[in-house]
Amino acid sequence: MSNLTWSFYEVWNKSLDIGKPERELVKRDYSYASELGGSMIDRFLKMNAVIPTNPPNERSKRKFEAGDIWEFVVKVVLLRAGILVAYQGESIVYQYDGLIPVHGRKDFIAGGKPDYEKARVEIEQLETLGLPSFMLRAAEEIVNYFQENYPDGLKELNLELKSCGSFMFDKYERSGCANPNHKLQAFHYLKGENRTEAHVTYVCRDDARLLEVGVFNPSFVETEYRNDIEKISYYVQHNEMPPKEDFIVFDEDFGRFSANWKVAYSNYLTMLYGFESQFQFDNTFKPKVERWNRVLGRIAKGQSMTRNNLEAIDEMRLQFKDIDRIVEQAKKIKVAIEDDVAVGGNGNG
Repeated sequence: MSNLTWSFYEVWNKSLDIGKPERELVKRDYSYASELGGSMIDRFLKMNAVIPTNPPNERSKRKFEAGDIWEFVVKVVLLRAGILVAYQGESIVYQYDGLIPVHGRKDFIAGGKPDYEKARVEIEQLETLGLPSFMLRAAEEIVNYFQENYPDGLKELNLELKSCGSFMFDKYERSGCANPNHKLQAFHYLKGENRTEAHVTYVCRDDARLLEVGVFNPSFVETEYRNDIEKISYYVQHNEMPPKEDFIVFDEDFGRFSANWKVAYSNYLTMLYGFESQFQFDNTFKPKVERWNRVLGRIAKGQSMTRNNLEAIDEMRLQFKDIDRIVEQAKKIKVAIEDDVAVGGNGNG
């Protein structure tokens, strides 16, 4: 008698392990928009087609696929609400004189003058496709809100969608800041098409909260954008290997030390830094980071220092010569967060 026992999880996992094909690794003299703000040395190696020692593992690939799922959900809601103007399309290229070009495809352009009645009909048709009720409710409420508040239509703006877990979402919500690389990526599309406004839109994979952070053109972001391109252009045009990344960095927006994600997620982690995996890197540096942040918190609160605390400060000072400025920045962030909580929080999402 044949064995008819089967498991859905096994079929599911094997089907997802196939994944989408990797982008072909070829030598190139341009940067991708998604690389802006990332590790200079990783970008240099990729542009020179050096084979990674630590390519994305299956778990990382699943995270990318989860982001694609949320991108599809947002696309359907925008489309049926009648405000999807454009989705991805041709690569947008921008180049400063004497610097390497940047290529990339934006996620969405949304806005315009919707046909609200047609949008409602299309939302009703979605129900026959068996789509989740929360998507139908969301699309319907979006239409109602826009018709009531924007009867003459909406300004067109770029939406750059990023999915993340609760931990990162909460950090973005508290700070009101987008990740620097996400901000630069969004600005590239504005610069390349001479548009004025983009929103980096974060969706929390755990509970479907949304948060948007504005990026504008013109704005101070262009200085960061150009500086980034100038740096990578120098290394590429002089065929000079950029320096390796520091293992621990101070995050100005969040007022905390962190293990450098540019090292942890490096596709050349073993080749450059000698770690076999992100897990090994995290186990090495996250305990130190947590210790430093506890001490930083005590300083920000004006608490007395123990001998261990003073030893941690000496460790910080060895790596960060501007530790006094870092302490002041941590105090400012702490005060800002306490003031925000006192008035009821952000209320985003």
